[in-house]
Amino acid sequence: MQNFFLVLAFFLAPITIIAQSEENNKKDKILDRDLKTKPLEKKKDSIEQDSITIKDYKIFYEDSSFISIDTSLSIKKDYKFNFLRKDNFELLSFANVGHTFNKLSYSFIENSNLPKVGARAKHYHYFEKKDIGYYNVPTPFTEIFAKSTFEQGQILDFLLSINLTPQYNFTFAQKGYKSLGKYVSTRSRGNQTRFSSNFNSKNQKTRWKFHITSQNIFNKENGGLTVDDIYFFEQAPNYFELDNSGNRILLEDGSYKMVYYDGYLDRSRLGSLIFAESSLYSKRFFSHIKRTILRNKNNIISLDYKFTHEYKKLQFSDDFGSINFGDLIVDDKISDESRFIKQENEVIATFDLNKMGKFDFSFNSISWLNKFKEYEDSAIDLINELNLNQQILSFDWIKKFKNSNIQLSYINSFKDRFLLNSMSLNFNFTFLRNFNISLKSSINENSPNFNYVLYRSIYSKYNWYNENLENLKTKNASIEISYKDLIKVYGEYNEIENYTFFRETADQLNGEIESKRFAIVEQNNSQIKYFKIKFDNKIEIGKFSLINTALFQKKEQTIDFGQLSTLNVPEWITRNTIMFSSDIFNNSLYIQTGITFNYFTKFYADYYNPLLSEFVTQNYKEIGDYPRFDFFFNARIQQTRVFIKVEHLNSSFTGYDYYSDPFNPYRDLSVRLGLVWNFFQ
Repeated sequence: MQNFFLVLAFFLAPITIIAQSEENNKKDKILDRDLKTKPLEKKKDSIEQDSITIKDYKIFYEDSSFISIDTSLSIKKDYKFNFLRKDNFELLSFANVGHTFNKLSYSFIENSNLPKVGARAKHYHYFEKKDIGYYNVPTPFTEIFAKSTFEQGQILDFLLSINLTPQYNFTFAQKGYKSLGKYVSTRSRGNQTRFSSNFNSKNQKTRWKFHITSQNIFNKENGGLTVDDIYFFEQAPNYFELDNSGNRILLEDGSYKMVYYDGYLDRSRLGSLIFAESSLYSKRFFSHIKRTILRNKNNIISLDYKFTHEYKKLQFSDDFGSINFGDLIVDDKISDESRFIKQENEVIATFDLNKMGKFDFSFNSISWLNKFKEYEDSAIDLINELNLNQQILSFDWIKKFKNSNIQLSYINSFKDRFLLNSMSLNFNFTFLRNFNISLKSSINENSPNFNYVLYRSIYSKYNWYNENLENLKTKNASIEISYKDLIKVYGEYNEIENYTFFRETADQLNGEIESKRFAIVEQNNSQIKYFKIKFDNKIEIGKFSLINTALFQKKEQTIDFGQLSTLNVPEWITRNTIMFSSDIFNNSLYIQTGITFNYFTKFYADYYNPLLSEFVTQNYKEIGDYPRFDFFFNARIQQTRVFIKVEHLNSSFTGYDYYSDPFNPYRDLSVRLGLVWNFFQ
């Protein structure tokens, strides 16, 4: 703890110096913590120029939503200052950054998705099409996100956006990271490059958005701790002393003799099940052209064309030749590889008919190729690739009223395999000023991901072709009620049929001590009923704030003999923050500091399978029921936000029983430093 305060003092010293001299700095164009619209300084050579505010810096997304760039500092920014740059309340991170996350909750309300390649554990920080922003900025805009990692490495996410003309913008962004990690064989690194462009013609009749991404995600895999290492992790630093026969020594008071040894608090001394490597390499090109055909005072008719080409390569290699996943089909180097290509062409006709609403008619033609590496002299008689295509027709109707809007969507696939059929209704309205209600309901049918259907590997147990899997069917409804930022209540109810998952083959007797990890594809024949209620509220008393987030969820499932309980979740998840906020140094520096408490009840968490890059259902070991306290100190000066956090500060005195999955421990106490720095030129 003493080291932490030294780091804190060192980190704040330059901020204090800068804060004291800020009054003399008149060249900054944006000083807008709470998004108040103060005009920026006009250029000297400009005769006449409209006032520019921070709200003029906009980010557009593919779903037609947009946001303004926000340089404020709030507790939401603290929750999002992580590797994903998203609020990960319903996720549980692994020990090293850049790895994967375990799910604490599920959502099926947005389940209208086509089947994916799989390897979902590799996609938590993968930039999908919906994650790419298209900018429009009156002056060049730069953002730098930096944060420390574990042991060697750092995270740096850099973005530069420039409008060459008021009509044309291009944005370049790159996220690079590297972290050695505290545990053996957990190193992660990656490079994720994004280039996006946004063009609007002067007459507003032609719009073009496109982006190119290149992503390389690499992880060393250890498969979790061995049985012996789990013992050394949980008992540290006090262990039972054994006699020459290997038995515990009984003392006169009835207790057992203990020996103190803190060597295993150095996590690099703990072993691992495997020493392997896995990676995801991807490139994507996306283009969206929109042309207005007819425009008058009330009506607009337009045509859209979207094209997507996406390539992914998944690899798993093990130079040490461990057989923790079973026997090999050939005596060869363990080096699995699969390639996935998706090509999509979509045409959309839009009729915006004023009082009748907006109508979208879409036709989408998609092709997939999923091909696996072939091993010579293999005796496995299975197909080696899936080469498929699908055509989809969809319809959307959106009608906006004075204080409400309604949306009806319908999606239908032409072919029976690898399909997506969906019908949904969304209704949003506002009343009593700042009191919002959102209602959603949908019926979805979509095929399982490709790796449930076909998978090929050098490991004999990991070869299958399941061509008769049923489609997943869900019926769901949700409601969200909110009042400003003070309170929000969200409820969701789902009925799920044919839920498909990976199942652990070990039973409750030997599951924890089994060294070999076999996973098979299984489909649940019974209906699963799953609901959750999430509550957010904020209470402010002077400069102090109490921010609470709680989630209660329940699952009902009929289990036949020999089946596993799946879709396992903790009953309760909570996060509570006590925070002090204040302006200091004549309002030049804004600070927030406090403590955040995280907790979830015990449940049978899925475990991470590095060969599949998927999570596997098990029913023999529970995790959870451990508190986590994080101390934070955040500061904002001009457009720079500084974040200092002591993660899991109670780890050394509440017991070493914290896990991210049954075999992978959660993080120990650590001090993390970082910042987000914006430039408006």
